[in-house]
Amino acid sequence: MIQHYLKMASRNILKHKTQSIISIVGLAIGLACFALSTFWIQYEMTYDNFHRDAERIYLVRTDDRHFGAHYSNFVPYALGGYLKDTYSEIEDFCIFEQQSFFTLKNKQQIECPYIAPDSTFIRMMDIKILEGSQNFYLSNSGETKEVAITETMARELFGTTKVIGQNLIASNNMREYRIGAVISDWGRHSNFKYSIMGWMSSDDTSWDNSHYRLLIKVKNGSDAHALLEKMNRNFPEELKRNKYTDVTGITRFYLEPITELRYADEFIRGDELIVQFRYIVYFSITGILIILCALVNYLTIYMDCFRSRKREMALRKVNGASEGSLLALLSTDFLFTILLASILGMFFIELLKPCFLRYSMIVDTDISVYGNCMIYIAGMAILAFLVAILSVVIFRRHSLQNTIHRPYANAIGHMCRKGSIIVQLVVCIAFILCTTIMQMQLYHLRNVDTGMDYQNRASLGIWMNVDMNVWAEKVKALPMVTEVVRPVYWPLISMGAYSAFEVDSWDGLDDTIEKPLGIDEILAGEEFFKFYNMQLLAGEWVSDKSDVREVNIMETTARTMGWTPEEAIGKHISYCNKEVTPMTVIGVIKDCAYKSPTKDLPHTVFVNTNKSKYMWPRCFVLFKYKPGTWEECRRRIEEMQQSELPDRKLFLDSEEERYNKYLKSEDALSSLLSFSSLICILISVFGIYSLVTLTCELRRKEIAIRKVNGATIRNILNIFLKEYSLLLIISSLIAFPIGYIIMKLWIETYNRQVNIGVLPFIFILAGIAIVIALSIGWRVWQAARQNPAEVIKSE
Repeated sequence: MIQHYLKMASRNILKHKTQSIISIVGLAIGLACFALSTFWIQYEMTYDNFHRDAERIYLVRTDDRHFGAHYSNFVPYALGGYLKDTYSEIEDFCIFEQQSFFTLKNKQQIECPYIAPDSTFIRMMDIKILEGSQNFYLSNSGETKEVAITETMARELFGTTKVIGQNLIASNNMREYRIGAVISDWGRHSNFKYSIMGWMSSDDTSWDNSHYRLLIKVKNGSDAHALLEKMNRNFPEELKRNKYTDVTGITRFYLEPITELRYADEFIRGDELIVQFRYIVYFSITGILIILCALVNYLTIYMDCFRSRKREMALRKVNGASEGSLLALLSTDFLFTILLASILGMFFIELLKPCFLRYSMIVDTDISVYGNCMIYIAGMAILAFLVAILSVVIFRRHSLQNTIHRPYANAIGHMCRKGSIIVQLVVCIAFILCTTIMQMQLYHLRNVDTGMDYQNRASLGIWMNVDMNVWAEKVKALPMVTEVVRPVYWPLISMGAYSAFEVDSWDGLDDTIEKPLGIDEILAGEEFFKFYNMQLLAGEWVSDKSDVREVNIMETTARTMGWTPEEAIGKHISYCNKEVTPMTVIGVIKDCAYKSPTKDLPHTVFVNTNKSKYMWPRCFVLFKYKPGTWEECRRRIEEMQQSELPDRKLFLDSEEERYNKYLKSEDALSSLLSFSSLICILISVFGIYSLVTLTCELRRKEIAIRKVNGATIRNILNIFLKEYSLLLIISSLIAFPIGYIIMKLWIETYNRQVNIGVLPFIFILAGIAIVIALSIGWRVWQAARQNPAEVIKSE
């Protein structure tokens, strides 16, 4: 019996091979998108969940007004003991530092993730000492300090795990550190990665040293939200002020579950983030919409085929078939299609998986992508069974005689086909509109006036104890370099501000503001402004003759303080709670978008670099290069550095590449949307084509009668084109407002926004209309050319 059902299912697929192929391919692509996107979401949501009692471990964060941030992930060392002694809900805590350890491998510098723990970290986080002692984290005296190394790093550096007593050379200061222990490794599926562990950088355990991370473990059954409320009600005075400033601006705590840090606001640094978590969710949604398009298309074809098979079903019933056997027959049809789609979908997954893993940088996980495939297949199987039951129920509502003589109901069929086309077109148009507006916004961010030129500009820094004036001459000698600036500045995009502070009063302000204004401080001079082609709106540039307190400010800063650019000249700005001479504004610069476009334009002051010579040992060589030569330029500089200073840390960045990194999540989503749009277009076009093909088969007699009554091929084409044009208009009226609202909200997250206008809507509507006309024109023209006498005779 099963063999018979499979044979009938395969015959039905071959009978409607165009529609079946489209459905199978669409469902297969939907499976691949669904499985990979949900796999990515699972991976991102399971960071650090392998720790014992992970659900009870929280990172203590505070608010932060520096550098335009909202949260600080670092706290004073003294806070851990204070919280443990004050709140009985806290079972344990640990404090540690996260840094980078630069060492040499085959005379090449490599960067290793480094954690400096306290004793409680080793215990609470289950660090296993595989060999050696745990004294490595103590602050050692003398010339030799100890570190611990993971088995993985030991094999990478030494080729063995028998490394106790071996030395590591820190390339930034050329000091040797003895390996005192081999420890267990978490791998890279953690927000607290490490390859090396060692001492803390400071013995300062006071409230004034805020560069530690603090994890607390709450007792089993304790309410973390209630604990947080208590902590904020009794906020320690020691955090509100310290020896450096009377007011720190820190006013509240946040408790972030360790398992949710990966997608917590402002926890992951921008240079570590591959794609923002919300964009991964968007990718998952696109996969679901692709599935919806393919599924709606298939169900419509399925129902049309079912209506055409009603006569067959009635004859089977007359010949003794039970409702159970009819249900099995219909379910087998659907399940056979799902089986073929699943096999093809898994082939797509295997084909895309290597590229997907490289792109998403997914490592160290035991999550199976095929578990998500099984969920998808099970969901489709359940749907198949429900649809089959519905089909049998519909069949039972008609008498056998009525079913045999009226195999299908045209009105219901037309409505289902139209509804299917509208759903597919709505998704298709919405995808195209979102992709188009996203591309417009990205083009706007990269190509409109940003207040500075960053194309074909780069920076070079080598730390530490390197004479960058020598390297400035080396870079200048390269044939692809057109201009070099003396190394007394920091690159504006790659590094940004070298310092930050807060101001709470300025000329024209009646009283001190409650919330101080965070200000970025940037080393500048006339050659710096010229290098970036910045624009002066009023006053004069900061130059060699400028006093240490004479500054340039950005236009946004001036207007925030209530001044026009012209009014700002000569005004004074005062530091928060500092008895120092106020700054005097001598020039206002047009806003420069040197930070992420998703953040507010920063308040910035530019100061005379000649008055801050103590910063010059850490400054960079800024240079321009010929268009299209960056890769060659980078290769030449890296070769020089590896040849002459392989044990130093090289900072070599293109300002354009660094700016583009701000938009890497947008680029990723744009690529995904473009792919999704293409898939949806193909599914919709081929879906429309298959539905038109089926409609032409069902309406062959109507077309033939119209031809007998004098209708021309053009008349018949016009009937179909008018019908589908109406469906396109209805779909556009639904899709355009939805797409516009979604993208308008998305665009508002940027500090510079593109004007959408009406042209995208016109072009998309016209483009889709042309595609639809071409897709249905050929099939209708073929049907209209048939001999009406033969059609009527065959009917």
